[in-house]
Amino acid sequence: MKENKPSDKIVSVTESDHRLKVAVLSLDIAQGDVPANLNRASVMLDSLPKGVDVAVLPELFTTSFMRDTEAMLKVASESNIMTLDFVKSEASRRNLLLCGSFLAEEKDVDGQSLFFNRGFMATPDGECVFYDKHHLFCLSKEAELLRHGQQRPPLLHFRGWNISMLICYELRFPVWGRNVEMRSDLLLIPANWPVNRGYAWHHLIIARAIENQVVVAGADRSGHDDYGSYDGLSLIVDELGRQIAPAPEVAPVGCPLPDSYGQQIDTPYGPVLWADFSLNQVKKLRHWLPTERDADSFVFV
Repeated sequence: MKENKPSDKIVSVTESDHRLKVAVLSLDIAQGDVPANLNRASVMLDSLPKGVDVAVLPELFTTSFMRDTEAMLKVASESNIMTLDFVKSEASRRNLLLCGSFLAEEKDVDGQSLFFNRGFMATPDGECVFYDKHHLFCLSKEAELLRHGQQRPPLLHFRGWNISMLICYELRFPVWGRNVEMRSDLLLIPANWPVNRGYAWHHLIIARAIENQVVVAGADRSGHDDYGSYDGLSLIVDELGRQIAPAPEVAPVGCPLPDSYGQQIDTPYGPVLWADFSLNQVKKLRHWLPTERDADSFVFV
């Protein structure tokens, strides 16, 4: 990387506002069973309150990670079309942006299979933006089986908000997820993050929100798989890093209290969290505390 000249751009506050209702679905993923997981996700989406704009599913929501890597890759080869048809259909039918990731297969020029942890953001009008996970977890088979994505996280404009995404482990790499020139307002994170590393998850989400002045919605799976247990980690925080959903047991210290907290809905396949946000509140923070003017800016070479 080489350093770029910092931007002195300040995002102005407008009289109009764009409110966005964001939900995360802590799906208990049935290992390797794509039809079952699509059905479970649909049931959880049915539970959403009226007017949800953005819903985030966990990482690899149709398969989960599996120690039987041969079986895992076989599922990938059978699931691409089924998963994408579901994602596009649900986004359109429910009039929302649907985000998550799935195990994708592509063929190279020689006909050999290449596999990716492929993120998606699908909108109601049929647009679908993809992002292949760049930072693959070095302590698992993921880094051996899958290809590293080479493109930067995408930016999608939706209902007045600019929305980006990272996938799970990538929370640990702040430069990769840097909100250059405050272009993004909402960061979505599908994840399979086990409870034995929950302390890091919780604090990294807060850190990414504070340093980037964005709302962050982390959708961690529930249940358990070959690698651990996952219950209770999904989290939505605001642009100040305040926990909005689930509502915290103790009020935050060192910052004002939020106007309101989010809600939790219990379903047969895991809890759903949702909260409502104001874009003007995000812009007001950036106007009052324009950290972007003092930030180091980088380009990847």
